[in-house]
Amino acid sequence: MAMKVCAVILAGVAAVFLYFYFRSGEEAVLAAPGARQEERAAPQSAVSSARGERPEAKTIGDLAHAWQSFNNCSSVGLMIALSHWGVKDTQEAIAEATRPWNNPRGDNDDKSVTLYELADYARERHGLATYVRPNGTIELLKEFVANGIPVVARTLMYPDQDIVHYRVVRGYGAETILESDGIGGPDVSLTDGEWMHIWKDFNYSYLIVVPPEKRALVERILGSDADEKAAWQGARARAERELAKNPDDALIHYNLATAAFYLGDYEGAVREFEKIEPQLTRRKLWYQHEPIDAYFKLGNYDRVLALTSGIINDNNKSVSELYVMRGKIFESRGDIAAARAEYEKAVMYHQRLQSAKEALAGLPR
Repeated sequence: MAMKVCAVILAGVAAVFLYFYFRSGEEAVLAAPGARQEERAAPQSAVSSARGERPEAKTIGDLAHAWQSFNNCSSVGLMIALSHWGVKDTQEAIAEATRPWNNPRGDNDDKSVTLYELADYARERHGLATYVRPNGTIELLKEFVANGIPVVARTLMYPDQDIVHYRVVRGYGAETILESDGIGGPDVSLTDGEWMHIWKDFNYSYLIVVPPEKRALVERILGSDADEKAAWQGARARAERELAKNPDDALIHYNLATAAFYLGDYEGAVREFEKIEPQLTRRKLWYQHEPIDAYFKLGNYDRVLALTSGIINDNNKSVSELYVMRGKIFESRGDIAAARAEYEKAVMYHQRLQSAKEALAGLPR
């Protein structure tokens, strides 16, 4: 009986050996009997990820910090992220390039610096590779941090108000996000749920800034979202799924309108915007102009003039991009004097805005 048991065991061992020996197209290696345990199995401190193993917690520790000047969270956010790559630009230098008219009294200062504007600065001033994407997730944020890449995100300043704020994700733990910002400080911890709540209003959008040699790593982490159009398609699909669960959520309708705009569906952007326009809070159009841009693309100029006037006359006199849009409308109507006045305002508030300078220079003398 004992001999039969031994024979069965030996047969089983042989079968296992042959299985691993003859496996083709895979890197199957039997661990040597004396190998350390961590060579045979992933450590308990790692979690499974579609992009590989990731530590359960990590913090990027070499980021600079600054307390922001008035309404200057965008400049501080980019400054913090750039510092990781050895760029020592101050918030004042970034603000001078992206929002030069900064009035502490509130009126006239540019409150709507976009992720795209920050990306332009990092790329044009420092030759960095940039990725502005919507449709972010907690897992994606943690994946970037695990690979040593801070993430600039556009969020709410307070969970119950409609004021924009920029934050830099620099760490994570079990169901927590660690971020740095110009008001809260360098070590603000939020639960995953708290983070998603303040991120939702801006289509879960974010900016990645890295040296060119990190492109391959970033695009591996992004996967299909390395293609910006694919990312916006994902954002649209996500908004549609969320609306199927809660069709009365005005913020998700706005996210859907924004996604439609970036996909070239201007009619869809306007349609979603008009469904919820009466429900929108005062500042929604301050920060996200895509519905106005959609009206402009469709040639609904009276609507553009009405909406831009509402913003400009509500303590937002220095949003230069709106003056450029208005100037183009007046120019198309043959009102050169009115167009010139709009372009001159755009240049006054933002002397480095190339579109404004070119528009003004292109007017007949």
